[in-house]
Amino acid sequence: MASDRPHPVDLFDSTTPQYRAYFPEGSRDDVEFRLTRILSLSARRWGTYVESRMMAATGQSRSRWQTLFVLNVATPPVTTSLLSARLAIQWPPLVRTLNSLEADGLIRRTENPNDKRSRYIEITPAGMAVVEQVQPALSEIRSSVFADLSEEDMRLGIRLLEQIVVRIAETQDSNDSGDG
Repeated sequence: MASDRPHPVDLFDSTTPQYRAYFPEGSRDDVEFRLTRILSLSARRWGTYVESRMMAATGQSRSRWQTLFVLNVATPPVTTSLLSARLAIQWPPLVRTLNSLEADGLIRRTENPNDKRSRYIEITPAGMAVVEQVQPALSEIRSSVFADLSEEDMRLGIRLLEQIVVRIAETQDSNDSGDG
């Protein structure tokens, strides 16, 4: 069913006449801005959509099921640092999620014998059962959203987004080392 609402990009163009003062049509700046804008917009909308659908279907928040999934597929031992890096989230929200998962018996944390400041995190059988419940619901959501995309389109999207993620990491590493 077609929507009467304007396309997000069209809406942006029609409501921001000053845009061209900063980004001349057809310029590299225009293309870079549009890419970053649609990247941000799609990530926010995807996150919000999936969060609401998954909460309704499984009762699990995104932070909980993503953490459980990473633990389920990761090669042990998994530390908080490794989990934080794989999920690309900061420690305070991760620790809140881990505390909640541990309280519900979905993960277990143990002391790292090699580093007393570090803890190992492992998924419990109850946590694995949550992953088994979440995955079919998540697959259904993905399939419905991506139904009109060819595998070639999706692979192109993956390559593009991987390049962006790698470039951001390289730039961050360069800036963190003082070379930037």
